[in-house]
Parts: sequence; C-alpha cells; structure tokens
Amino acid sequence: MTATLAEALAANPTAALEDIARAAGTTPLAVLDALPAGEVTSLPGHLMVEVLDDMAGWGEITLIVNTGPVILEVKAPLKGGTVAHGMYNFKGKPIGGHLKVDACIRVAFVRRRLFSTETRSVQFYDADGACMFKVYLGRDARRQLLPEQIAAFDALEARLLSVAA
Repeated sequence: MTATLAEALAANPTAALEDIARAAGTTPLAVLDALPAGEVTSLPGHLMVEVLDDMAGWGEITLIVNTGPVILEVKAPLKGGTVAHGMYNFKGKPIGGHLKVDACIRVAFVRRRLFSTETRSVQFYDADGACMFKVYLGRDARRQLLPEQIAAFDALEARLLSVAA
C-alpha cells in the first residue's frame, strides 16, 4: 500500500523526490509541485538550452541522473553545447551526451534540504513526470555551497522569471 503524497512528504520531507514519489505511487514532478512554497521556481521546458548554456560558466557542478536503482553523479564543469537534429549535444569532457530538446517540459530551480544538507539545484522534467537529470551547485572544502554559484543561480532564476512574466 502506498502513502498519499502528503503522507509521504510528511514522513520523509528531505528524501530524494524520486523516493518520495515511489512511496506515494506518483511521479517526481507531482512531488516537486507539492513542495512547500519558496522551495521551487518552475519555468517552461523550452528554456532548457538557455539554462544549460548559462551554467557553462558556473564551474564544477554535480550532475545527477536518478533512475531508482541507479543514482549516477558526475562532478565537473558543464562546457555548454550545441543544438542539432533536435538534440542538445554537450561539448567537452567529462560530461558528454545528448538531450532531446523537446522532451523537457519543465525547468525547476529548487532550494531544499536533501537529507541533512541544504541544496540548490536546477532540475529538468519530461512529460511523463520523470526527472531527466539534475544539476546541483558545487561545494567548497567545508561542504558549503559556493557563493559565486549561488549568485549565478539566483541571477539566472531572476532573469528567466522576468522574461517569463
């Protein structure tokens, strides 16, 4: 028996969104939409390329893909990309690959605790409510979020909100 979304969030409010979704029998996007006010800014998915290109100047980030049985993390700078044949193609190494541009329906700027750690991330969602991938801000040697990345995150979010308004 699965918990309702509200019950699953209340039982484990700092768990990964995918884990809360599984407990509630719903999608990570539904969990994202149920987070408390102030934790999420949602923007349309057509902004994905603009967001990724901006992040190319942020320095080392952590890119995460969570499929349930696999949580893959890569710590490296994003190096931008190009769009061809409907795909965003990462350039450079070590992060490579291709993203279907039209698959992204939501870009979310997220500020929340993940387990016991304060986080900021940009998350990309598809039409099925799955999280395609997440980009978490980097940390210093004391495990603190990097101030310059917080500033870049906040500035990009504010700029995109003003355009979307």
